[in-house]
Amino acid sequence: MTLKTILSLFMVCCWLSLSAQDYKPAPNDERSATEIAGDFNYLLRASRTVDTKRYPGVRGTPYRYKDFGQVQLFDAAMHPYPLDSANYNGFSSQFEFYHEGVLRELNGNNFLRVEVVQPEGANHIYARGINMKFRKSYARVIFQGENIIATQIYNVINDEKVVEKPGQTLKLRRFSAKSLHYAMVDGEFVTLKLTPKNLAEDLGHPSALKKFMKAEKLKPKREADLLLIFAEADGLF
Repeated sequence: MTLKTILSLFMVCCWLSLSAQDYKPAPNDERSATEIAGDFNYLLRASRTVDTKRYPGVRGTPYRYKDFGQVQLFDAAMHPYPLDSANYNGFSSQFEFYHEGVLRELNGNNFLRVEVVQPEGANHIYARGINMKFRKSYARVIFQGENIIATQIYNVINDEKVVEKPGQTLKLRRFSAKSLHYAMVDGEFVTLKLTPKNLAEDLGHPSALKKFMKAEKLKPKREADLLLIFAEADGLF
């Protein structure tokens, strides 16, 4: 087994130890006002103020979600910290939240797991440090089976284009977002390409998976279909 594989397995084991401790919030918060205030003071200490106008002249948005919404943070001890107005910045690779009208950036080292509440469907779960190509970024865990754990990186770059016009040169900057997919497949870390042929080969069962995708008319770039493909591939081991 290579050192690369050993490191990958170590990071996944760390994630599994966190995910095994599923947190289920109580119907009523029984903490005292002092305890709640203490928790929020920790959030303030583990974050810093950021300027909402820190990207002058850049079009588009670096944020993963259209609106700031409910997020549940978890520290290393899996203690929960709920936020009502937070979002993930794919350019800085950090979660941000509003407090009393001020935007703050959280220190990712303090919160290894984040759960983003979704109005429909399952909540999005993020973990920090489990993707070996993006160790300082949060990776969304989109599938977790017995043999396959798939992650998604929301990667945003500040893309600059030069436009030549008569008598002038314009430089246009825009946030460009791309979702990158990776997986631990039977102990090996692989980069996934979301075409039927490449995905089938990356997941280790090219013939069976290509037949499955064709029979079910699945498109890997559609997340619901991608999850079905992962489940089928996981069961083939």
